[in-house]
Amino acid sequence: MKFKNQKGDVLTIASIFIAIALVIFTFVIAVFMSHINNILYNLKLDMYSMNRSAIIAVNKYSTSVDRFSYNVGAYKDEFIKFLKSNYELDENLSNDDKMITSVEIVEYAIYEKGSNDSYTKKACGDRTIHTVLKVKIKPIILKSFLEDIFVFSVHEDVALNLMKTER
Repeated sequence: MKFKNQKGDVLTIASIFIAIALVIFTFVIAVFMSHINNILYNLKLDMYSMNRSAIIAVNKYSTSVDRFSYNVGAYKDEFIKFLKSNYELDENLSNDDKMITSVEIVEYAIYEKGSNDSYTKKACGDRTIHTVLKVKIKPIILKSFLEDIFVFSVHEDVALNLMKTER
């Protein structure tokens, strides 16, 4: 009875299983990161819409951009109301049951024309609402280990001078 090199066979099989596991793990990570990018992109679009909605809510009786109120507190209050409503957040801007578990408003300001944006370091072309949020997203796997890694900053500017309130 003749035996082949059994150590080589075991090593080959183990290498194949490890390679398959790595491919599957890489695929899961790629799908999850794609999902996170989609969430962040949609949040950025929502930030733009929420800021525009806040401008309209605060200035609903103004007939001209020249008569707009530029009260950053009023805009921020409206923005927070829309943020809580859209993402089902509590008073602390958190919800552990959703993919976006918490939101922190890092910056919310109105920049005058020519002011430097603190996030991009570029000059603003128009009067702009500048918003920066820190968003914490719930990881699908290894929640306790990856919890603090999935925190992202999202920046959006809305030019106030381009707002039109047509009636």
